[in-house]
Amino acid sequence: MPFLDRLAETTARIRAGEHPTLDELFELKRENRRLADEAEREDRPVLDSLPTWINTTNSTVCNLKCVFCNQAYGKGVDVKMEEAVYARVVEELYPAAEIVQLSAYGEPMMTPHIHDKFADMERFGVKCEMMTNGTLMKGDAMLARMARIMGNLRISIDGATNETYKRLRVLGDLDDVMNNVRRYNHFRMQLPESERAPLHFSYILMKSTLDELSDFLRLVSDLGTDTVWVTHLVLFEEEARSELVSADPELRKRANDVLQEAAEVAAALGQNVSLPPPFPIAPERTEPGDPAEPASNGESAPAPPPADPMRCYFLWQRMYVGPTGDVVPCCLAGIHSNGNVRGSSFAEQWNGPLYQEMRRRVHSPDPYKPCATCYLVNRMPDTAEMDFTDV
Repeated sequence: MPFLDRLAETTARIRAGEHPTLDELFELKRENRRLADEAEREDRPVLDSLPTWINTTNSTVCNLKCVFCNQAYGKGVDVKMEEAVYARVVEELYPAAEIVQLSAYGEPMMTPHIHDKFADMERFGVKCEMMTNGTLMKGDAMLARMARIMGNLRISIDGATNETYKRLRVLGDLDDVMNNVRRYNHFRMQLPESERAPLHFSYILMKSTLDELSDFLRLVSDLGTDTVWVTHLVLFEEEARSELVSADPELRKRANDVLQEAAEVAAALGQNVSLPPPFPIAPERTEPGDPAEPASNGESAPAPPPADPMRCYFLWQRMYVGPTGDVVPCCLAGIHSNGNVRGSSFAEQWNGPLYQEMRRRVHSPDPYKPCATCYLVNRMPDTAEMDFTDV
């Protein structure tokens, strides 16, 4: 029997009120993963599997007004997933999925009926992947369940002092967030080591946070932190342009010193940190005839080679589900919908004509147009300024 037919039978049983055992669900997930990996390796256009990872746009709101985010300027949207769409996600996708995100935009902890949605994940053996500001992680019952179902938790914090944090993440409080994280950690550490989800932190490198990076590494070093991910500011609002480190030659030099210091502090702490590469700094001008001056042949210095393209796994492994049932292939800004499940199943949309075309072409010399300019496949250097103010 084709695996998708087997999954369809499982969905029918769920809708009839018969819930599969966790052992059965885990077996389905293992087989789904095997088939998805196999199809991805072979670039198959038609799949006998469903996504191993899904994102569900349950909510798009946020409780903070970060000065670098368009939500702070009234440009955010407030959209919630239709209950009928969510029910179909649970019935059709949860039996095969390993990982679920609750939101791709906004604060996931503001998901309506989040307690019930966490309970659904636990019932279906699905792990939660979450990027959160951490301000709403409260209540022992909530935190204990989060520790059990979490597959990957990343807390976004900018600055190592409350003064900096409050100025950038308006309506937030760093001390409160750190207390929430420590309480969550209390329940996480009660689990067997093999069952503990990794705890990560995200830190945006900008003018206001540059000099507090090493202190931030010290702040989280006693939490069993897996990795601190440090990235440059992605510009969505003109009001935040003054925070760009890349825009000022002196800041670029200082950033390189900060990155070097952070690497040394992390090594001393035994803390894993992912740092962007240093900025290329042009050599200072020298007097003519100075032996340190490179010979000039009238040509500019060669540009660094572009990063190697990466293989896309989204088209075989991941699905983004919009609030009204749109099936979206990836997180690329402005990407189109590949269909809608009103009147059809997720499996039918997953193997629809557009998905098949994208899979056939994504690794060819003639990829589908959005794939050809994708900043995930054709990676930009980490130090490049990512400016979306005109998008």
